[in-house]
Amino acid sequence: MTVLDGTRDDEIRRRSRDFTLLWTGNWLQYFGSRMSAVSYPLLALAVSGGSARAAGFVATAAVLPYVVFQLPAGVLVDRWDRKRVMAVSAIGRVVALGAVVALLGLGLLTMPALIVLIFADVSFAVFSALAERASIPSIVLPERLGSAISQNEARGRIAGLIGGPLGTVLFAWARWSPYVVAAAGAAVAALNVLFIRSDCGSGTARPQRHLVRELADGLRWVRNHAFLRAALPLVSLSGGLLQIVSLALIVVLVKEQGHSASSVGLVLGISGIGGVLGALTANWFMARVPFSMLLIGGFGAWAALAAVMAFVTDPIGLGVLFAAMNAVGAVFGVAAGVYQMMLTSADMQGRVGAIAGLVTAGGSSLGAFAGGFLLDQAGGATSILLAGAGIATVALVATAIPAMQHAGLIDAPPAPAGDIRDEEKEPDKV
Repeated sequence: MTVLDGTRDDEIRRRSRDFTLLWTGNWLQYFGSRMSAVSYPLLALAVSGGSARAAGFVATAAVLPYVVFQLPAGVLVDRWDRKRVMAVSAIGRVVALGAVVALLGLGLLTMPALIVLIFADVSFAVFSALAERASIPSIVLPERLGSAISQNEARGRIAGLIGGPLGTVLFAWARWSPYVVAAAGAAVAALNVLFIRSDCGSGTARPQRHLVRELADGLRWVRNHAFLRAALPLVSLSGGLLQIVSLALIVVLVKEQGHSASSVGLVLGISGIGGVLGALTANWFMARVPFSMLLIGGFGAWAALAAVMAFVTDPIGLGVLFAAMNAVGAVFGVAAGVYQMMLTSADMQGRVGAIAGLVTAGGSSLGAFAGGFLLDQAGGATSILLAGAGIATVALVATAIPAMQHAGLIDAPPAPAGDIRDEEKEPDKV
């Protein structure tokens, strides 16, 4: 082995170790977040004596940080040291969750205090998630970026699949227990960050301008890239239409077909498995299917699945179709995430990620809001058909946009399917 080979092997091992630390710590943190998130409305009902309005207040407190902090956090993540942002954010979450446990144990937890603590918890989570996402291109080798994003997508979906149900079980056993587990996960995430040796980026000596001007730079950067300028609105619109499909499934099963509420859990459980499988196989698809086909084909697949879903009445059948939708969405999300990271310069990762996240989340929020009105007027099956027709229109529009037709993974191909944390077993040749 030459000196160059040894240096390359050392770099691969270091990057693999650092990604393992980042991945495992944040997996535990996300897992705890799912448990605390599903338990917050239940805790609000318990603290308020059963007030549905109180549950609405905590739901608002959990969403509001994304509206308030998403864009400013993107600017600050590009300005501050990202390892420090992740560590401080995780510690902040430990404090907020620990305060919930302490006040609950002392019998002093009130609705105002709960709302403030939820807002703080989710606000720290916003900064942490953006800093982690912006750090990945600095930690992993370019050819391993696809594996990294795929594993992160799978991590989030597994956390949601298991964490939500487990959170309700723990809450039924002891109201404080989901928040203890969530705090422990955040504490491990903070500890792991301290052992990462790679430079996660930012914290440079570049001149710092006014926050609004730096945000404007990010918006201008997105606007000047034809692919992002076209793709973000289309993805946002399709996400809103998928929210209508999700809401319609509940209406179809419970209200129109008279199934029990447990059938909804069955459908969501099956669909969650589909999302996990999609995330785990995303890198395989990226290595074999052109990027533009993944994106445009994903829209078309969603439209076709929605059309079939409108005529299926069996919960298991609906679950399988929804699982296929989630699988397509996972592949779609990983491919789009890899492309966006490769397209974006290191000092813009936080801002571009924040803008993309806000645009797509905005579409989903509007879809969920409009879906209720549509379902009241048209019913479940018709709403699913209309949403499917809307997604088909998105697919047709995408095929007519040159930037979507010719989009492709740039600079480095995705890694072969496999776990990035095993990369030292088969070091690349120099």
